[in-house]
Amino acid sequence: MIYAVIDIGSNTVRLSVFKISGDKVTNLFNEKEQASLKTYVSNGVLSEKGIQRLIETLRTFKAVVDNFGDIDELHPFATATIRDAANRTEILSRVKEELDLDIEIISGEEEAKLAFIGASSSIEVSRGVLTDIGGGSSEVVIIDQNKVIKSTSLSIGSLSAFNDYVSSLFVNKDEKKNIDTEVKSLLESNKMYREDHDLLCAVGGTARATLKFYNDYYDEANYNTAMDANKLNDMIKEVIDRQPRDILDAILAVKPDRVHTLLPGMIILNRLSKYFYCDTINISQTGVREGYVYNKLLGRNK
Repeated sequence: MIYAVIDIGSNTVRLSVFKISGDKVTNLFNEKEQASLKTYVSNGVLSEKGIQRLIETLRTFKAVVDNFGDIDELHPFATATIRDAANRTEILSRVKEELDLDIEIISGEEEAKLAFIGASSSIEVSRGVLTDIGGGSSEVVIIDQNKVIKSTSLSIGSLSAFNDYVSSLFVNKDEKKNIDTEVKSLLESNKMYREDHDLLCAVGGTARATLKFYNDYYDEANYNTAMDANKLNDMIKEVIDRQPRDILDAILAVKPDRVHTLLPGMIILNRLSKYFYCDTINISQTGVREGYVYNKLLGRNK
């Protein structure tokens, strides 16, 4: 069987195609579109322009799937921006009418669970904290003995933090402090109590982009998947102190498609590592989409 999964996030929409052979899941290819749907939300409503952006992106991905020919099933699912939109029913109806696609809405709690299942498919996640920092929300999971103990969805992500707290292209010191304060406040209000954890595992595009920047900044090997939490904290402070042009050049050299969201995403990740007293941050190359395949399509729970 070959499954296609479309992950409709607040910042990016991603298509991943997987081949299933017995217990083996192989990622055949991925496509990504920087749709930035969160930027089209005003007063909780996704604008007509935003709906059209979504539909055209899905139309493109549907054409890819149709042209591939061997794909047995296509499963689109949506997270924070569509989940929280006041006109969600209209959005789902429009997509169904124009593309004959049924978008599944994933709750914040379920998204956190799928991130854990996906991460567990590629790295050891037996104890500690796991996070998936998306564009509009950040999922946080407490793990012990390979089981989810507690999970929550924070209403802040890399793109929403940029939209809500950043006045120019790059974060300044005061804005960093405001993002830090908001993340801490959300953790406390969601009853995610502070406790020592040696390890923070992170999945998703923000985490992978942060790792890529970190490896370049500290001249680490491209295959390195771990970050020292103190070094990440130092890096963020040093980058924010640079002139805007220097910051721009540094991000363009590593991750140009995240020029405005990379620093806000880093700050959220950094605050989570501090909040849970984590010394090390491991970055998983698998996450929610893999978790969706394992859990939703294959019926596995890890």
